[in-house]
Amino acid sequence: MSIALNIAEGSGKSSDKDFNHFLNIAVGSLFETIASFDILRDNHLISESEFCSLVDFGNTISSQLGGFKKKLVKS
Repeated sequence: MSIALNIAEGSGKSSDKDFNHFLNIAVGSLFETIASFDILRDNHLISESEFCSLVDFGNTISSQLGGFKKKLVKS
């Protein structure tokens, strides 16, 4: 939820530089989320295959955020 909320907050800012700052925060939140998945796996609350699927999804989101950040820098 933090990832989406940071993107939403940044989209309301008046400059691409400010928006990019919130995208950086969203990326940090994504890494926190992935660390949470690791903790869930270590405590046997999710399976290894669930963990791998979640990490793959996280990598997809990370790539999308990275592409969006590059687009903002170019504009």
